[in-house]
Amino acid sequence: MIAYIDSSVLLRIVLRQPSPLEDWDNLTLGVSSRLIAAECYRAIDQLWHRGNLTQDDVTEKREIIGTFAKRLDLRELDEHVLDLTSQPLPTPLATLDSIHLSTAMIYRATHRDDGKIYFATHDVALAVAAKAMHFHVIGVTV
Repeated sequence: MIAYIDSSVLLRIVLRQPSPLEDWDNLTLGVSSRLIAAECYRAIDQLWHRGNLTQDDVTEKREIIGTFAKRLDLRELDEHVLDLTSQPLPTPLATLDSIHLSTAMIYRATHRDDGKIYFATHDVALAVAAKAMHFHVIGVTV
């Protein structure tokens, strides 16, 4: 199974939160934007500043994020992605989520021979937008 992975999926695994992606072990390839690591590192930093993580926790979580990021097919945040991100969407979506969706759409358009590409997220707004763009969404029901 090939799936585009957004940061909510990776963070839920790294933080050992309830209901991680059920299909995680079925992935043959995870694809994401290079943005994913920065988003996850920022989230860990925010949790540390709020007192929810110790410095040791931060070190551990950052290492885990780095390990997972190395296993993903990370796509560049280039002019093509930003141009597509700037286009109207059928549903409201924040900028970073739009970047993820645009990256997934470009990947799907250029890798049709690889079979079905799923969109993995735990974010409802992003799942609705991905579904509107004809992705099969996993991780959240919409």
